[in-house]
Amino acid sequence: MESRLRFTGVENNPTINVDVISEIPLFQKPLRVTSLGYSDWASAYKVDSTNENGKGESYFMKVSTGEQGKVALYGEFESTSEIHSVVADFTPKPILWGSFNAIPNAHYYICKFYQLGREIPKELEFCAKVAALHSKSISPNGKFGFHVTTYNGNLPQENGYADTWEEFFTNGFKHMLSMNIDRGGPWEEMERLKSAVIDKPSLVHGDLWCGNAAVDSETGYPLVYDPSSFYAHNEYELGNWRPARNKLDNKYFQAYNSHMKMSEPIDDFDDRNALYAMRFNLQAAALFPKVAGYRESVTDEMKRLIAKYPNGYEEEEGNSTRPTAQALPDSFDVNEVSIPAVGFGTFQGDDGNSRVKEAVLKALRPGYRHIDTALAYRNEKEVGQAIKESGVPRKEIFVTTKLAQTWHNPSDVEEALNQSLKTLQLDYGNYKQCSAGRKSTVTNEYPECLSGPLFDAFTLRHPNGKPIIDHELSRAYPQTWQAMEKLVDSGKSRLIGVSNFSIIKIKRILENARIRPAVNQVEMHPYLPQQELLDFCTTERIHITAHQPLEDRPVAAVNLNSDRPGPLLDPIVSSAASLNNMPTSLYTIADIAKSIGKSPAQALLSWALQRGVSVVPKTVQADRMVENRELSRLSDKDMAKINKIVESTGAVRYLDPKEHIGFDIFTESLDEPVVSADDA
Repeated sequence: MESRLRFTGVENNPTINVDVISEIPLFQKPLRVTSLGYSDWASAYKVDSTNENGKGESYFMKVSTGEQGKVALYGEFESTSEIHSVVADFTPKPILWGSFNAIPNAHYYICKFYQLGREIPKELEFCAKVAALHSKSISPNGKFGFHVTTYNGNLPQENGYADTWEEFFTNGFKHMLSMNIDRGGPWEEMERLKSAVIDKPSLVHGDLWCGNAAVDSETGYPLVYDPSSFYAHNEYELGNWRPARNKLDNKYFQAYNSHMKMSEPIDDFDDRNALYAMRFNLQAAALFPKVAGYRESVTDEMKRLIAKYPNGYEEEEGNSTRPTAQALPDSFDVNEVSIPAVGFGTFQGDDGNSRVKEAVLKALRPGYRHIDTALAYRNEKEVGQAIKESGVPRKEIFVTTKLAQTWHNPSDVEEALNQSLKTLQLDYGNYKQCSAGRKSTVTNEYPECLSGPLFDAFTLRHPNGKPIIDHELSRAYPQTWQAMEKLVDSGKSRLIGVSNFSIIKIKRILENARIRPAVNQVEMHPYLPQQELLDFCTTERIHITAHQPLEDRPVAAVNLNSDRPGPLLDPIVSSAASLNNMPTSLYTIADIAKSIGKSPAQALLSWALQRGVSVVPKTVQADRMVENRELSRLSDKDMAKINKIVESTGAVRYLDPKEHIGFDIFTESLDEPVVSADDA
């Protein structure tokens, strides 16, 4: 082991060679490993390899040691993945991260290798990319922060989510002050000053300076790397441009602001930039405690701001430190596909499905571009006719359909989608797998029955009318998923996802998935906020779409709470315990809606979008179709009130087939069904 290490002055970094990296599946035929240098916390390498087709490929690999190194590389992988998902050509595509078996406690991060030029990017193209990152990114939960710890050098960032930018920035500022004291020793002048100092969340690189930006020598395009990302006020990114040492001078500020308007109040832009620059100088002071100039720059700037705002910034008449409020997203970018935030649902269309075609046409005319259907809804034909007659170009419409439970056998998956596409009159779609396979008499010889009124008659049933469930097939959903992956390969489906999947079921899919689920469509509303599931899917970069966002009533067979009013009408909310000493009447959705000049339905849908969730409400009324898209961002207090409702009501699920199929598909304690049953 000793012979494999070299001393860098601070840490022992492992020497990487062909034998060591052979354990990584990506490098089945490694040819050469070249050291690119090392810092006090990581080593960098170029790996030249040959793929299975005999083509030469080059990769960049960063290696670090210890638990800190592991967390840092994971943070870099997640940061780069997030940036790449928003502006794909602005950062190298991350490929892999993990730990070596041959070298204990050593870890790696791998991405595509680029030959970088020595010059920094030109301001116009570079700032256009930075602005695109800030403007197009959407915080998955509407908050400031990030889902994992990221590092600037060997400094862990305080990334815990916060509802407001002020709270997040203050937490990070205090954290960096603490790091300074830990690494640089006592700082008496700061102790005297710090008590006097102290919206759209945008994805930021987090450490964007000339040393982390370059030009691809082959294409001439700007590239950024080594991110430590989180969701922040977009102008925070520019704080690292203020110090002259970082070489991003006034031309870059001007170029950036040609794409992104300054936040209000504009007159205070320079002071905000100075405050953000202090945070980066604190970081530099902690990284390099022997350089006294970093601390001096912080205290000098702090003295200036204290002198300018002796009573605190917010007490200055007419001032507000809050960045301009974030508008609700129009769409969510998922695997480079744009999913409109508000879609149109067709589940259990009114009067059977006789009005579905008319309803979809009504929805498309005022601007809906997200239509949700399913083979089992028996209305794909009507949906397809409406899309064709609407005149809206196919490429503008995001259409989702679903694999029926009777077609979960992997050998049936492609044919099922073929039939759905034929019925919809489309050449591609977006496909979801539902839970629980059913036994059926349907075969590929009678596909026309799958979209007509006789569909349900082909489900085999017990004498009591309940469906006969194929437990073995229901357990084999990972194999069904693998068959669905081939639909992406063939181009028949741009995205594939799941519907009504619990965390435990998603984890089983992820164990061997080649393509991760893009979306999980689940019931979600204030009585069933499913925060744990939302947090899990956010971490796994799986988008959530909410069906039943307005607690619509499904058929009685799968509705255990058919007699229970939903959050639009339920009087129990009014008697809930008070929150922050507010009157209990303010708990009702109706009261919150009234206070912002919106309908209760608009308040519910706004709540969902603000959590990073798209919605597919249904209605046949044209005025409500328009209303459901005219949403407004809720205040932090109103969001908190709605989030607290479930504490009084308890979780209420309106779509639950447990009594219908004989087991609980939503439980997290077991992956139901656990054992086979006699289906006879």
